[in-house]
Amino acid sequence: MAETLLLPVVHAAAGKAADALVQRVTSMCGVDDDRHKLERQYKLADAEMKSETNQYIKRWMKDFRTVAYEANDVLDDFQYEALRHEAQIGKSKIRKVLCHFTSYSPLLFRLVMGRKLSNVLKKINELVEEMNKFGLVERMEPPQLLYRQTHSALDDPADIFGRDDEKESLVKLLFRQRDQSKVQVLPIFGMGGLGKTTLAKMVYNDGRVQQHFQLNMWHCVSENFEAVDLVKSVIELATVKQCNLPNTIELLRGRLQEVIGHKRFLLVLDDVWNEEKRKWEDGLKPLLCSLGGPGSVILVTCRSQQVASIMATLKPHELACLSEDDSWELFSRKAFCNGVEEHQELVSIGRGIVKKCRGLPLALKTIGGLMSSKQRVHEWKAIEERSIGDNACSKDEIISVLKLSYRHLSSEMKQCFAFCSVHAKDSEMEKDMLIQLQMVLFKKREQWICHRKEN
Repeated sequence: MAETLLLPVVHAAAGKAADALVQRVTSMCGVDDDRHKLERQYKLADAEMKSETNQYIKRWMKDFRTVAYEANDVLDDFQYEALRHEAQIGKSKIRKVLCHFTSYSPLLFRLVMGRKLSNVLKKINELVEEMNKFGLVERMEPPQLLYRQTHSALDDPADIFGRDDEKESLVKLLFRQRDQSKVQVLPIFGMGGLGKTTLAKMVYNDGRVQQHFQLNMWHCVSENFEAVDLVKSVIELATVKQCNLPNTIELLRGRLQEVIGHKRFLLVLDDVWNEEKRKWEDGLKPLLCSLGGPGSVILVTCRSQQVASIMATLKPHELACLSEDDSWELFSRKAFCNGVEEHQELVSIGRGIVKKCRGLPLALKTIGGLMSSKQRVHEWKAIEERSIGDNACSKDEIISVLKLSYRHLSSEMKQCFAFCSVHAKDSEMEKDMLIQLQMVLFKKREQWICHRKEN
């Protein structure tokens, strides 16, 4: 997770390198060329940090982080010197002359800081040369798609537990919009692995829903919330034909109006991540919510409550974890098969494993499937005693889903998340104390500069 802790440092250093006060002092000291080179190198490094790559780059990023902290210290000194120089404006000529022969001598500062800045730049150049030597710039691996494409086909109903009441509630809510002249938007939100897509499929495939709406469409959004692509997809779903129109939004809007007309439609937008209100309010909302007949509904699934609040016209439905009984039903159906018998000792151990899954359907299904290949009591005990993430067979699937939420955090929030790892597993974290520690983490350098300025 080197990139987690590197990007905030890089952003801060790049900002300091471009700071007007720092530029003024580096010009006065005759080292502005080095300062400008440092700023350019950070922009290059920052661009490279944004893609997940191989082990070479991860090691490179760790080394770069060390140099980035060193550069931050040097730039802090330049910032302080700039503030000190401003504070001295207006002082007597005698005091200004004396400053040249004290510990605050500009001549000494120029000599020492010029050497430090050159040293940092040399280290960064060496890292850039190393990056080129390994071919990490020219042969960058193509970015992997970290999201999955979903479809409307429903899984085996026998594998779904604890969602029937919620499905009924949502179906009735859709029917109550029958007389609404405007398109209503109903979000389902909750953390990854809870079964938002499964619940949406249950609603979408309900026979009453299929008959109630004249047009039923399912589109997996994921990362791509661009109006042109989404509108094209809706047109293709409505016509069951490929849309060959050019990427001109006005042409697509006209075609969309033509194919939807005044039909009552249900459109599922699955796995929405966009948190930019403008993209919805100014882009897609006018296109999608000005269509169809009375009672039309857009059903949205998302992890973020912010996404839900941006798009919702109806109260968003927050999906909860499964109850203990439903969790056991799901786990036992997956675990006790393939010759694994449901005897008392395994049941007792299994209930302990279920508690660790905390009602998360994805974890229950994955771990349950893993247990179906283990028939001995000591194998079950070994799993119970370990963390869910320690099981190689289950780790990749669970982490790949939860990592999506992590990857959509800002670099600063990733740093906060990584900071929480200093706490022992299962220990309680006091909210106010955690906030104070985070404030210290992010404000330490700014407070140090202010302290020096005051003194």
